[in-house]
Amino acid sequence: MRSTFKVLFYTKNQSVKNGKAPIMGRITINGTQAGFSCKKEVSLNLWDVKANRAKGKSEEARTLNQELDNIKAQITKHYQYICDHDSFVTAKKVYNRYVGFGEECHTLMSLFKEQLASYKEKIGKGKAESTYRGLVADYKSLLLFMKSKKNIEDVAIDELEKTFIEDYYTWMLGTAGNANATAFNRVNTLKWLLYIAQERGWIKVHPFVSFECVPEYKKRSFLSEEELQKMIHLELNHKRQRANRDMFLFMCFTGLAYADLKAITYTNIHTDSDGGTWLMGNRIKTGVAYVVKLLPIAIELIEKYKGVNERKISPEHVFPVGEYQALLSSLKYIGKKCGCKVEVTPHIGRHTFAVLAILKGMPLETLQKVLGHNSILSTQIYAELINPKVGEDTDKLCEKIGHIYKLAM
Repeated sequence: MRSTFKVLFYTKNQSVKNGKAPIMGRITINGTQAGFSCKKEVSLNLWDVKANRAKGKSEEARTLNQELDNIKAQITKHYQYICDHDSFVTAKKVYNRYVGFGEECHTLMSLFKEQLASYKEKIGKGKAESTYRGLVADYKSLLLFMKSKKNIEDVAIDELEKTFIEDYYTWMLGTAGNANATAFNRVNTLKWLLYIAQERGWIKVHPFVSFECVPEYKKRSFLSEEELQKMIHLELNHKRQRANRDMFLFMCFTGLAYADLKAITYTNIHTDSDGGTWLMGNRIKTGVAYVVKLLPIAIELIEKYKGVNERKISPEHVFPVGEYQALLSSLKYIGKKCGCKVEVTPHIGRHTFAVLAILKGMPLETLQKVLGHNSILSTQIYAELINPKVGEDTDKLCEKIGHIYKLAM
């Protein structure tokens, strides 16, 4: 679709000197504007305000109008070139090309696409697929906003103002019907992109830094102990369903997230001098170290899948973890069959472990280390040497619930 394009000239009457005023130009494209000086002057009595050019047939008027027509023709030529070679055109982009500098225009959605591509390449190498899916959803949301509210598909980064993010936030909560927490997260994504632009020197001042909004997070869901027991003893007809249930149970008794479950190999499992079994690694999402002393049921689950290499990424991987959506669909079915009050998702397992640990007396500072929420720890050192308290507190948890949970035969 061809954009709206206009070039007009006017006099800067507040700068009149000796009866003459500077002639200014303005480029307008799809609501974006770029003003500039034509580096020419005209007598006020010679200027036609309505026609935006010199009036009369004098030599001075003809010469001036010819020069203005030439400026307009040059700008039009650059506008047409950009339209033919670029999917995004703004007034400032045309002006920059006209004056011969800054032809490269940095745009918001181009930067977003670049970051998405970069993140996608790092999935499984320190970045989580779930975070990537969230960023893709953020991209689609922002694009829909610009199309529906601004009638554009991109915007120059150096043209962004605070009103842009204010309008976006209002649109998300209203027209889009996003939850408050979703809108908050998408605002932060947008701020993150502009920080990148600022670091690269594309803008001097971050236009959104002063915009603030407060999230209202939903209460995190988890399974009750009764629901957990039902899931353990649930009879399932299909082998894949049983495997999905087992992997979810492992998350319930270790606090692992889906991406971390998929990543663990037997090299992540260690035995200490007292015979305790530990799971150690770094979270895919954040890179923060986690260390878990395994409960008996978690050890049983590991043993159950030793030598069973069907559907595993490699024989070194502990579990045959499939795609997220397949696991999610299976868990929703299993959750309904168990009569769970909450919709069962892979991440519910992590929440369930955290709540269960707190209810049974595990201190918060220990739980933070188990879940990998805070300090970065080396995965090369035995867990009991780094965090003896983690082992002691998990032993107490094991004494309280270790004998309660056993795999159904």
